Amino acid sequence: MGLSLVYHFRSSQNQDGEFHPARYRVVYFFSPNGFLDDKELRELSKSVPDADHQELTFLSLDDLKSFGLRVAQEYQHPNVRLISVQDYNIGLDGARDLNSLKRIFEQFGELVENETVRKKGFLSKFFS
Repeated sequence: MGLSLVYHFRSSQNQDGEFHPARYRVVYFFSPNGFLDDKELRELSKSVPDADHQELTFLSLDDLKSFGLRVAQEYQHPNVRLISVQDYNIGLDGARDLNSLKRIFEQFGELVENETVRKKGFLSKFFS
């Protein structure tokens, strides 16, 4: 399993006379080695102009995917899988073992490919 980003979607709201747009908040971001550093994630989120860099929230799913891709590029991972916190929790509740939890990510998570790592891997076969 590569990089995994678990997010929470919050719909737009009118609260105290103020409009709050819908947003996607990063709940967990981890690799096979553990959780990624929050400080580093905040810095990398600056590649998405409309993001709230302190809260790690994004205005659209496309912005969240762009952020995930940016992190995959920084960590030189071939991909990142995005999954909603609801699907993640269902997976945790239903998982009998680590393999069944991985299947939940594969079934319900959205895969974002990092083409730069794939291309390097392909070309390195010829030039190494």
